[in-house]
Amino acid sequence: MAEPIKINFLGTGSAVPTKRRNHPAVLLKYKDENLLFDCGEGTQKQFRIAELNPCRITRIFISHWHGDHVFGLPGLLQTLMLNNYSGVLQIYGPRGTKRTMELYKNLFIGKQDSLKIEVKEITSGIIVDSKEFKIEAQEMQHDAPCLAYSFTIKEKNRIDKAKLKKLKLPENTPLIGELVKGKTIEFEGKKIDGKKLIYKEDSRKFTYIIDTSFNKDAVDFAKESDILICESTYASEEAEEAREYSHMTSTQAAEIAKKSKSKKLFLMHLSQRYENPKQILDEAKKVFKETKVAEDFDKLEI
Repeated sequence: MAEPIKINFLGTGSAVPTKRRNHPAVLLKYKDENLLFDCGEGTQKQFRIAELNPCRITRIFISHWHGDHVFGLPGLLQTLMLNNYSGVLQIYGPRGTKRTMELYKNLFIGKQDSLKIEVKEITSGIIVDSKEFKIEAQEMQHDAPCLAYSFTIKEKNRIDKAKLKKLKLPENTPLIGELVKGKTIEFEGKKIDGKKLIYKEDSRKFTYIIDTSFNKDAVDFAKESDILICESTYASEEAEEAREYSHMTSTQAAEIAKKSKSKKLFLMHLSQRYENPKQILDEAKKVFKETKVAEDFDKLEI
């Protein structure tokens, strides 16, 4: 069985938090990777409520440096330092990230030697490319440098363990590696066709698009996402305000999901004016049926 991608919504609001929604923060967990997308004010508390350990974070991805997306970062970094975070924390962000992180370290973190941080200022393209997955960034259209992110599990060959067990091959034999490649091997005088033992584990894709006006790059970037998380700051009747402030309406977010052929859409970054998200949801579902409004502490698996 494929290792799941686990997603925790820690904050689904926008500029002003409400009783229902904290500032933006989404945690993605896959094997040993714990990826935090944005870190709004109060994210540490959301970790505690969700019974998640922030010291397991391996990478932080900042969409942009507006306060509602980053004001939780200084406190989180200080907590990691106080808890003797043992790894090298990698922080990714758009233009200006290195300068801002230097300011943060000088103002808030204090003794820097005990917290190892690697800051990566990035633009569009593949930013992490491992054997199992890749992470990409894409510049968006906002009034500050802003990035969308995607996390994709690569398609790979898997071997049927039940069939393999019947062959009684020695453990850790290099022959298993040959079978995984689909090759034919010889064992105890018998030929074994690897193609009959393997199956394809499908690619899976998570995309995070936040704080942007509607644009074609967003559609292309979200192409065939299993889970698309997209900002929906305004209802359609506020389209002019959305355009003025470089945000999207619920209908526009749904258009991205539809045109990108995504499987499921989760809306977040709702304005505090929408205490009841029914209007937002109803508008989006008229365009893209597989839509939900994300709530703080919702959990998903891909």
